[in-house]
Amino acid sequence: IRDLGTSLSHLYVLWMACCGLSDLDGISSCSSLKELYIAYNNISELSQLTWLDHLEVLDLEGNNIEDIDQMQYLRLCCKLSHLTVEGNLICLKPNAESAE
Repeated sequence: IRDLGTSLSHLYVLWMACCGLSDLDGISSCSSLKELYIAYNNISELSQLTWLDHLEVLDLEGNNIEDIDQMQYLRLCCKLSHLTVEGNLICLKPNAESAE
């Protein structure tokens, strides 16, 4: 991913669905990204996304995010307006405080 960001400095949309990605190392080099589609990979850790200041759309559907604390990193993406996390373990685990 790092090579893409350094070579394509004006990359605004990146679609890497179903690529077998297990981490997002180097995504910070894609600092111009506005839309990132990384559905159906093996991603479980989101801290690298904190560097994407222009990110507006993020599709994480069908990954391996099971720790709800990972979502805190997305708070730093201040322009994020569309987020998809359906199909991750965080969506399937019952809330301990919930009656259901």
